[in-house]
Amino acid sequence: MTYDWPLYACLFLGLWSAVIGGVFSAFSEFIMSGLRRTEPAGGIEAMQQINRTVIKTQFVAGILLIPLLSTALALYAMAAFEGSARALLILAAFVYVPTVFLMTVAGNVPLNNKLDRLDPTSSAAAEFWTDYGRIWTRLNHVRTLGSVLTACLYLVAAIILIESGQV
Repeated sequence: MTYDWPLYACLFLGLWSAVIGGVFSAFSEFIMSGLRRTEPAGGIEAMQQINRTVIKTQFVAGILLIPLLSTALALYAMAAFEGSARALLILAAFVYVPTVFLMTVAGNVPLNNKLDRLDPTSSAAAEFWTDYGRIWTRLNHVRTLGSVLTACLYLVAAIILIESGQV
């Protein structure tokens, strides 16, 4: 049995998806809840600063790179692997892209951009904050589940690749 790049790609993508899922989970479970319990201006300003900071991190790089790497690995798997390993690698891309990447780009980021344009002390911001917190967190639950499921798919695929002797 030789260990080659697809196995390491599975492990990397699985672990990085799990890290992303953990960050999303923290936001869903207690960060947003804490921010929503503060006065609207305080929660809004804190979230604006979080959103301005996160854009420059490895976290966002991961969110943007995983769809590319997942798609490339799925295409490779279609030609190079068989059975459950192939199915899991293809499924991982099909799970991650819509539940994490597209949900982020089409859901959470537009909400963040709208929040960023508001003066935290305005009545319009306070009114938007209630809807923002509820909608953003629901979308984030989907991203959390998508990330965790993707991580599981990659890690199980890695085990199957090893056990089946395909790597």
